Amino acid sequence: MRQLQMDEPALRALLQSVATPHAHHAHAARRMSRRGFLGGAAGAAGALAGAGLLSPIGGLAKQPFNAAPRPTDVINNIGGVDFHLTFFGPGLDPSSIADFNGFVGVADVQGTGTGTNPDGSTETLLYDTDMRFMKGVYVGQDGAVHKGAFGFV
Repeated sequence: MRQLQMDEPALRALLQSVATPHAHHAHAARRMSRRGFLGGAAGAAGALAGAGLLSPIGGLAKQPFNAAPRPTDVINNIGGVDFHLTFFGPGLDPSSIADFNGFVGVADVQGTGTGTNPDGSTETLLYDTDMRFMKGVYVGQDGAVHKGAFGFV
């Protein structure tokens, strides 16, 4: 397992790049004609189709990377099912992703609802939801640093 280690200036630059909206570029004075665009698109499509013929044998191909985040090491057993999450509160890390650095939003919504039984009778039921979103940088299951946004209910 590789830890996410960055000095403060590098981390600030990385977080700034996550929070910065897309920067638009200035268009060139000459515009591309339809003929030029279609010719370029046809050439690109041909190159992509031809590249498939040059691919190595499946057994020799590089395995795909796994950018999925690693779940937190904290495991809570609820009703016989293991969940990788930390309950939120003062002094607790609300992220459910290991090696995560970024922004986390949390909401604990509780209330009542009406359930209808198969026989048509109704009853008042309680609900409690734990909703979170995370946006930032993390170390994926492939050991590389990635950036992304996640949410769950």
